[in-house]
Amino acid sequence: MLKTLGFLAVLASAKADYNILSFGDSQGDTGPTYAVIQDVLDQNNVAAKVVNAAVGGTLSCGWAAESDAIVTAGRSAFPVSGPDLVWLTVGGNDLAGDAKYHACLKLSKTDSAARRCLDAANSRLMECTKTLLDGLWKGFPDAKVGMYNYEVPCVEDYCLEESANFLGGDYCLSQSSPIGCMVDLLSYWQTIYVDALEVMYGKEKFTGMNMLGVAQQASGVPGASQGNPSRDAGSKCEWMTSCVHPTYGTKTADAIGEVLWMDWLRNVTNV
Repeated sequence: MLKTLGFLAVLASAKADYNILSFGDSQGDTGPTYAVIQDVLDQNNVAAKVVNAAVGGTLSCGWAAESDAIVTAGRSAFPVSGPDLVWLTVGGNDLAGDAKYHACLKLSKTDSAARRCLDAANSRLMECTKTLLDGLWKGFPDAKVGMYNYEVPCVEDYCLEESANFLGGDYCLSQSSPIGCMVDLLSYWQTIYVDALEVMYGKEKFTGMNMLGVAQQASGVPGASQGNPSRDAGSKCEWMTSCVHPTYGTKTADAIGEVLWMDWLRNVTNV
């Protein structure tokens, strides 16, 4: 009997069940969606349940009006034990809706001036994202967070201006290479936002991923690779929903899922 109980205990410990919460903006519910996480975990035989609480159009500073917003969502999704992992996607809409940021960009004459505009906007955003993370760990101290800082979007036709709403604004649209300008600012934003959050909280709790170049590479853009985006072209528009979202079921979203696995999920699940 004791041997049987011991055997069952080993089986129980070997079976890793993970509760994973998707929280934030439209990356979670529009594209690539929380489903890429479920797919990649299923493909790698990790027993997990992914629940989406992300809502398109939302801001980090909107969510942060309630410091325990992620905790509330986690308890709703997983009433018994809460989330083990949280995929957090916030920030893009904060920049898009930051009037001070866009007014600053409109007056900018140099790349360094545009970066200073981004520095100020990111400082405002960072306080909200920190509020959300601190609230999460107050309620669920063992939860692990993964976050990436968006991708290079489709930049053809009307999508060029739509994408500039998120980063670069009128400054980048006035440049000889608007795409290159936006990619440069995206790369800089990566360092002062997601990379900075990982340094602040430590990789044990917060994994910051660099997704820039991934959707481009999946789209066949020459020279693009993870962390090395091309300045010459955007991601394939047919595989991007509403310009900025890798479409679930296409190569762009699949590539995002693979990076989520390689750079985060496989390291925080017992596989």
